[in-house]
Amino acid sequence: MRYCLFIFYWLINLSASAQLCTGSLGEPVVNISFGNKNTVAGPLKTGVTNLGYTATGCPNDGNYTITNAALGCFSSTWHDINRDHTGDEEGRFMLINATNAPSVFFVDTIAGLCGNTSYEFGAWVANVLKPSSCNGSGTKPNLTFTIETLSGVILESYNTGNINEDAVLTFKQYGFLFKPDINTTTIVLRIANNAGTGCGNDLAMDDITFRPCGPVMSASIDGVAGFTKNICINNQTNLNLTMSVGAGYLNPVYQWQLSTNLGNTWNDITGATNTSFNRNGTSVGTYQYRLVAGESVYAGVASCKTASLPITIKINNEAPKLGNQTINQCIGGSINFNGASGSGSSLPYQWTGPNGFTASIRNPILPNIRSADTGKYIVQVATNEGCTANDTITITAYNAINGSFTGNTLICLGDSTLLTAVGGSQFEWYNNTRAAVGLNQSYLAKPADTTSYQLLLSDAMGCSDSISIPIYVIKPPVVDAGPNRSIMQGNSTSLIGSVTGQNNGFNWSPTTNMLQQNSLTPLVSPLNTTTYTLSVNGLNGCAVTMDTVQVRVFISIAPPNSFSPNGDGIHDSWLVPGLETYPFSELSIFNRAGQIMFQVKPYTDGWDGKYKGKEVPSGVYYYIINRGNGEGLLSGSIYLIR
Repeated sequence: MRYCLFIFYWLINLSASAQLCTGSLGEPVVNISFGNKNTVAGPLKTGVTNLGYTATGCPNDGNYTITNAALGCFSSTWHDINRDHTGDEEGRFMLINATNAPSVFFVDTIAGLCGNTSYEFGAWVANVLKPSSCNGSGTKPNLTFTIETLSGVILESYNTGNINEDAVLTFKQYGFLFKPDINTTTIVLRIANNAGTGCGNDLAMDDITFRPCGPVMSASIDGVAGFTKNICINNQTNLNLTMSVGAGYLNPVYQWQLSTNLGNTWNDITGATNTSFNRNGTSVGTYQYRLVAGESVYAGVASCKTASLPITIKINNEAPKLGNQTINQCIGGSINFNGASGSGSSLPYQWTGPNGFTASIRNPILPNIRSADTGKYIVQVATNEGCTANDTITITAYNAINGSFTGNTLICLGDSTLLTAVGGSQFEWYNNTRAAVGLNQSYLAKPADTTSYQLLLSDAMGCSDSISIPIYVIKPPVVDAGPNRSIMQGNSTSLIGSVTGQNNGFNWSPTTNMLQQNSLTPLVSPLNTTTYTLSVNGLNGCAVTMDTVQVRVFISIAPPNSFSPNGDGIHDSWLVPGLETYPFSELSIFNRAGQIMFQVKPYTDGWDGKYKGKEVPSGVYYYIINRGNGEGLLSGSIYLIR
């Protein structure tokens, strides 16, 4: 044999192959799995095997069964088998009690291959006899797999050698590579058992596969070899993904694919048809990219292509940030440092600050503040993926005063409120970003969202207080009248309105031909294309919000089959009544030779029986109507009479 290397791993699934594919593999062109609970059980198709079929139980010499389990066979001289080689309890396999003489027991014709393409053949086989059975000297299955053309020319053949018993039932994969010529797309698989007579020679076989095998593909990311990269989103840059493809294809074509569900599904990336792909920045998540390759002659045949291992790009969240802050506190008070929240709550934090302050918890406390505690406190947090963030909190200690304010804290969006400080003699107003916005006793606030202002009051003695003033902004409710609808004249449809946010009720207009007017999903039956408005009243006398939805009414189309453009004022033009209600329609008229006589988009008027201003002769012409609403094309013939 040209292939003589056997690899054994003492696991439930082992591989023992002449030469399995070391490059890129495609999806199986053929997978003879013998079925599962979702397929009908029964014998193999006629002509595949010369063995007799047993529907249930343990097959005798010269017989087989298709099953998902075999228990207690022949006084438990066989291993108990309760699943196929994949571990699926419902997966079936072929259980064989071989004949007492060497024979070809499995012959099948395999179609759908691609010529001049390397394929990996593989089959999973297990010796079902226990080592202690047959006085420890049972006959061992010995299989030869042969791939040949329909005319009998052998493309490749491989012998397993003796398949030994295992202490625990063990499926092993046997396989090899073969390559049909350019004109061979159908082959014959023959499996022979070379073992002779005697006790034993019993086996299970599962998942006979044919998979295209391509060259080795090696990935690099920005010139660095590898298939994985972790990136913090705040440090994200565009990446160049490059796949080095080994020799094997004469005239290859390539296609990059993307998976966002860990390889469960793959989608082509438009225009990414080279061995390199420039990846732009994305949101947080795990993105997998692979290169699919094949010969250009089989560019449209998925079964002839192979795929690289996936390149995994993981975009990680940046470390949570507290935001740089300034905190003023009276001497003798305490400060609770508030670290970042959310997903960062369990991450490691490290604080440092004046007067020897250190802490390694998220929310440390600085008690009994003294003048020496004034200064900058720095916190660093790091994620498990290595993303870090630093923030600074500036602490200033003041003598205590008690401040307050007056002003309306509940306003409508777009309105303002006058906030006036009470207490102290000096004033500093800050918005929610810690930006200074005023130095007077009063501040006119006009926030666009519910927010908090910070008021710092101090006096001539340096006593200070800090007040947080929440301003609640009543926003107009969010109104969505729903998607536009289309109906045929005489039919009905339901509007799909929605309202988010606090409100004082809603109403629809117009209400003509509307049922359930007090519902967000009323039933409407307009006679013509109608625009409906959903209006919602805000709280506390705030703004009314509205949205519209259009119900387009289409008229059924019945194109006439003839017209007579003879100038008598009767049927002088070929018109399609109702087509004008389709705003994206297109009408094309052809002669017998396929030449376009008339074309209009959208439809506004019919055909007057002329081409380039000249009358066309009587006869049969053909039309194609595209209504432009997703429905199928309309076509037919027109008889022009002069």
